[in-house]
Amino acid sequence: HEKRMGKGGHGGGLAGGGHSHSTEFPEDTWNLYQHIDRCEALNATVPGDAAGVFKPFTRRLDVEPCLMSDSDEELLVKVTFTSPVHIRKIMIIGGGEGTDAHPAGMRVFADGADLDFSSASDGTPTQEFELAPNVEGEGYVITRQGPFTNVTSIALYITGNVGGVDATMIKYIGMQGDHTHDKRRAVEATYELLGTPHDTTARDEQGTAEGV
Repeated sequence: HEKRMGKGGHGGGLAGGGHSHSTEFPEDTWNLYQHIDRCEALNATVPGDAAGVFKPFTRRLDVEPCLMSDSDEELLVKVTFTSPVHIRKIMIIGGGEGTDAHPAGMRVFADGADLDFSSASDGTPTQEFELAPNVEGEGYVITRQGPFTNVTSIALYITGNVGGVDATMIKYIGMQGDHTHDKRRAVEATYELLGTPHDTTARDEQGTAEGV
């Protein structure tokens, strides 16, 4: 189990490449919620609430929306991105009164769009974390760089909560990283500035190979 917890910054403090696609929250340069194509939550009381917990960093402590597990304390959140991304850090903030319902363990699967509870429980995760309560929204876990580079989807399997209560609650999931289409744009701009001929294949390979 990974036990490493770090301190996150405020606003644009968690620096990543690219730029924010949100005119309302332009400082969210690192926040990959803007590049989510679709997401779903299994064993959630309201599955549609999954999309709401991926939100601007400045709203990470908002009480609503809040994703809550249904029949037991497990949750499986699956996210597909609009283009390949590099995920460097993940922030989870629990919801509800006190910290009993806050997530205590998380198994993360890169490119895990097809996972269900059986495969998430029995399979080998890309990385596994023990989570401490993150009441102030300052803690994050650090992913291994290689396995989380150029991923098109991710699955977050919450295995339990701090208090061992019936329902797990999450009010924020944040992912720091970079998105490859902005890297391609940067390469295009460089070629145009230099007036250098280039072909699409070479540009795409360079664009997707770079990390944060």
